[in-house]
Amino acid sequence: MINLANNIKNAINKFDLNIENKVVLTEAATGNYVVTPIIAALAGAKKVYSYTKNSKYGSVEDVKKQTFELAKLCNIEHVVEVITNLEDINLKEIDILTNTGFLRPINKKIIDKLKKDCVIPLMWETWEFRDSDLDLEACYKNGIKVYGTNEDDERLRTKEYIGYMVLNFLLDFKHTPITSNVLLLGCDYFNIYIEEVLKQNNYKYNVINEYNYKIDISDYNVIVLAEHHKDDLLIGTNGFIDIEQILPSTNIIHICGNVDFSNAKFKYIPETPANFGYMSYTADYMGSQVVIDLHTAGFKVAEGMIKANQLSFKKMEYKKFMEDNYPALSFENERYW
Repeated sequence: MINLANNIKNAINKFDLNIENKVVLTEAATGNYVVTPIIAALAGAKKVYSYTKNSKYGSVEDVKKQTFELAKLCNIEHVVEVITNLEDINLKEIDILTNTGFLRPINKKIIDKLKKDCVIPLMWETWEFRDSDLDLEACYKNGIKVYGTNEDDERLRTKEYIGYMVLNFLLDFKHTPITSNVLLLGCDYFNIYIEEVLKQNNYKYNVINEYNYKIDISDYNVIVLAEHHKDDLLIGTNGFIDIEQILPSTNIIHICGNVDFSNAKFKYIPETPANFGYMSYTADYMGSQVVIDLHTAGFKVAEGMIKANQLSFKKMEYKKFMEDNYPALSFENERYW
């Protein structure tokens, strides 16, 4: 816990984060995600409401225990309050509402109760946005700004962790550069980072990101799936790769992508792959520092939106200010700039 506290403080310094006197609504969670409310409090927030609920990751009591243990260590336990009902707080007070975990979906009912100058950091890149998570149109109609985090910011480099995560799984399966031939199916957003690590470590591999033809997979002993954009069935009956084609000795590493492993005779991870549009493994698999940096950057984006609102910036002026001065990423649609 002491190392965790020090790492949070270092990240706040790295991003020069200052949300002094702001009221934050975020989530309280377990494991690597315990850090989010602590980041906000250590960065000067006046009050941090941390919403949680029972889940497969831990009970409310587990969340409270981990949150307050870290908060006490950082001497900010008086700032952080764990809540289980959003009706217990006045949403008009909130300056920053994070698009994180238990708070989703952030629907029109919630958004309509927020003040106009509240800001919502996505906490990840805008291309990962899902309509089911956040009612972006309600935000627009209420004048509430939403910006994503540029994960390629030199202080973050979040997507690079995906490559090292795949390397970790390959070695767990005993697939070394000497013994392996890797087939990588995925979108360019992830492929370039995975391919870079495979190349650096002298793996033999092939990359495919179009799925409108059949291929011979007999030479491959491991398949990595990292497709977040196209919902083509990558592996399954009548998929790009028919499940019957895959030898029992082949290993499958599922990061993301549409698959149906029913009656599979091969070994794959994880045991229950995430549905399309979601990740089986995210960069936080590589440790808490990934989450600390990413969420600190997300709060820095919130700090920027608050400043841009104060300066009354609009459209391109707003976007340019955010992306030039903060680790921010706008939506492609200028409607939301």
